[in-house]
Amino acid sequence: MTEHPAPAMVRFPGSQRVLLHRAAGRRARTVRTLTGSSDWRRDAAERVGGMLVALAGTRWLPAADWAWPSRSADALAADLRRSMPGLRIVGAVTPRQEGRRRLSLLCRYAGNPVIVKLGADEPGGSMSTEADVLRLLTDRPLPGIDTPIVIAAGALDIDGATVDFLATSAVGLGAQRPALDAPLRTFESDLTQRLSSLAPTGRATGADAMVAVHGDLTPWNLRRTRRGLALFDWEAAGWGPAGSDLDHYRASCDAVRPWWHRRRNGAAR
Repeated sequence: MTEHPAPAMVRFPGSQRVLLHRAAGRRARTVRTLTGSSDWRRDAAERVGGMLVALAGTRWLPAADWAWPSRSADALAADLRRSMPGLRIVGAVTPRQEGRRRLSLLCRYAGNPVIVKLGADEPGGSMSTEADVLRLLTDRPLPGIDTPIVIAAGALDIDGATVDFLATSAVGLGAQRPALDAPLRTFESDLTQRLSSLAPTGRATGADAMVAVHGDLTPWNLRRTRRGLALFDWEAAGWGPAGSDLDHYRASCDAVRPWWHRRRNGAAR
């Protein structure tokens, strides 16, 4: 009788989106920080799950896998090793939106943790945009805001379809929380200066001027780490109306505040 190997990936306790490599062991607990969870109940459940993994490892957890792409974890790691020799997958985070073709991996590469994002073409952003923006921000960092550093970028052929990947440094791994009400007074002007080389030709000036935007400035993308603020997920970066990033950020902060914070502020008013 032929014995089939156990599935490589297992389910992170307390989360439907987080998967761990069965061989990763206790260090896999840090994968939960990739979710950018801004809901306190979900964050609490994932913290408990991380403690369980830290105590008992990963081999006792139930088998699981991602819906996309159609590659096993070990086969996908082999694909990525053509560009990044020696890479190993530690865990993965799947998208919140069902059917979205995105996947974030926590990996080990050259002895260091790295984040590898995979994505197929979708409206509203691309891996190549994120890579271009992050390279510019590496040369001219935003004041007081850390961003990942690009390590590798390219494309994979999976079942005849092109899947882009972007590998970056792991910023603030293991110690992150949503950044509510962060002081972003000069964010718009600072970002516009740094992304000026990506500006479209013939850009309007004066009252109709467009400014550089992150495109999804929210407290689950803007995180507080031990080193300060860090901003992730630059796929949708580009040009938009002045104030649009900050308006979206403030509305997102209001939407995810814990209920006791909203109640206290309401009583104060």
